[in-house]
Amino acid sequence: MRKWVLLSAAVLLVGLGALALSMWFRRAAPPPVRLAGAAVIASHEITLQGKIRPRHIVGVAAPPIGMVEALPVEVGQEVFRDQVLARVGAQGLESAREAAASDLEHAQDQVAKAAAAVTTARMEESRADADAGRARMALDRAEKTYSRQRTLFTQGATPRLTFEKAESEYQGLVKEFEIMDAGARAARDQVQNALREVTAKKKIVQDREQQVEEAQGNLQAAEVRSPVDGTVVGRKAEIGKPAIDGGGEFFQIATDLYALEVTLEPKPEELKRIQPGQQAMVLILDLQSQGLPGAVREIKGNQVVVEFESNSPAIKPGMVADVRLKLE
Repeated sequence: MRKWVLLSAAVLLVGLGALALSMWFRRAAPPPVRLAGAAVIASHEITLQGKIRPRHIVGVAAPPIGMVEALPVEVGQEVFRDQVLARVGAQGLESAREAAASDLEHAQDQVAKAAAAVTTARMEESRADADAGRARMALDRAEKTYSRQRTLFTQGATPRLTFEKAESEYQGLVKEFEIMDAGARAARDQVQNALREVTAKKKIVQDREQQVEEAQGNLQAAEVRSPVDGTVVGRKAEIGKPAIDGGGEFFQIATDLYALEVTLEPKPEELKRIQPGQQAMVLILDLQSQGLPGAVREIKGNQVVVEFESNSPAIKPGMVADVRLKLE
């Protein structure tokens, strides 16, 4: 009997010890690591959505005058350098150019006539100078003869008639020389006047040429041409509306459709944990393809710009993309 009592007590003590040990281990057990780890990983990655756009875009400004009459190219179309993108109404411009050209032609004719007048005046000047030169020489000879006869007459060594003849010839040649010299001076003045007329006419020609250039420039401005080879990705031009409404983005042309970017707008608390140069993964929703590696190029205000390189012509501007970022 006593033996059974001792055995029962021993069993009871063992049971109490096991219970105490079990409770101690339960209190000391750490929190589940797996669940806590999963929550931390999820908080370090975000996925944002944005539209794809080219990185390299050339803007084509609108002309300052005219209404848009025709748009030969559409958004998404490839264009080459100097290709016509739009035609703007040029009412009156062709008439203005023709009128300016006509005025220029008339001015050029006037210059030609003035130049011919200079040539004629120079010929007349040359003839008048020659006549004046001959008259001068004749006058010099007559003056010497007259002076000699006057001396002889004073000394009574020559007849009056001879003296008076020499005197008469001399006076006649003086008058002739005065006439010839006046003609030569008039011819020189005529040449100078003709030269001044040519200069004035040439100035008019320059003015008319400038007017023609302006009229031609206005006419050419009626055609908006592409400055580069590329793809039209944007257009503000609208038929029937003033061209100037298009401003500096009358047309937008992408020069490289494989250099792309996506603009994202994360939450303020997420934006603080994003830095330029941070790696990203770009997923194109419209295509069943693997993600493309990218990187944060810059942060503008509350926007994050992620750049990436396309590997397929099927990836086009305007498509929607998911961008995954691991936050710092």
